Amino acid sequence: MLAFRKIVDFYIQSSIHVGFAVFCLVQLSVQQWNSYSFLVLFGTIVGYNFLKYSEWFFSTHFFRIQYIGILVVTLISAIGFSWLFLQQDATVQLNLILAFGLVVLYPLVRKIGWLKPFYVSFVVSYITLFVPLKSDVDVIVLFVQRFLLLSSVMIPFEILDSSKDAVAMKTLPHCFGIPRTKQIGYGLVGLFCMTSFHTLSLHYPYFIYALSSLIAIYFSDEKRSWYYTSFWVESLPIFWLVVLLF
Repeated sequence: MLAFRKIVDFYIQSSIHVGFAVFCLVQLSVQQWNSYSFLVLFGTIVGYNFLKYSEWFFSTHFFRIQYIGILVVTLISAIGFSWLFLQQDATVQLNLILAFGLVVLYPLVRKIGWLKPFYVSFVVSYITLFVPLKSDVDVIVLFVQRFLLLSSVMIPFEILDSSKDAVAMKTLPHCFGIPRTKQIGYGLVGLFCMTSFHTLSLHYPYFIYALSSLIAIYFSDEKRSWYYTSFWVESLPIFWLVVLLF
């Protein structure tokens, strides 16, 4: 059991899990296998690990077994990302360079606590929907839907982190309290539903997307286990893709 838990911890801490989640968000948009989806998978792993471990990458403390494993995963992902990046057309490459710039700005944006969840949702929506569907006539509506849905599932992360984040950051829970922050999440789900009414052929999966987000928000609190957000909530896009496909 201990060995299994260590494997799960490494799977989460090396950002493989969040990489698959973002990969599934791309698949929700394009609904077919393509090189861009795998590029986003590798790019997410590299980006998240860079943001989480950059200070350790250049320190002597990094040369521990668990960190070496993370470094290996990051290097393999960087190679995969670079190879697939070169296969994309110039427009996609330019959009990804812009997305990279937004990721680099995240540490600065993070200091504006209330803005953080919406910024992350914007960047992820841009990468997983706007870039692959930029020529779709409904791309703006779809982008807004994705942004609202992802913003709602960021709420459990904000609530869990509220006990660790400095009050000076003025995160949503710090500004409004946890009950009101949950209400903001419910409101975001409601707006998602309102923008989804025209998509008649997708009412069933969209209902499941909304319901699962509401459940994740309802059961979130600052005393929840780290696994609640880092595994279960981050698994929602994987669940959504399964619902859409089956």
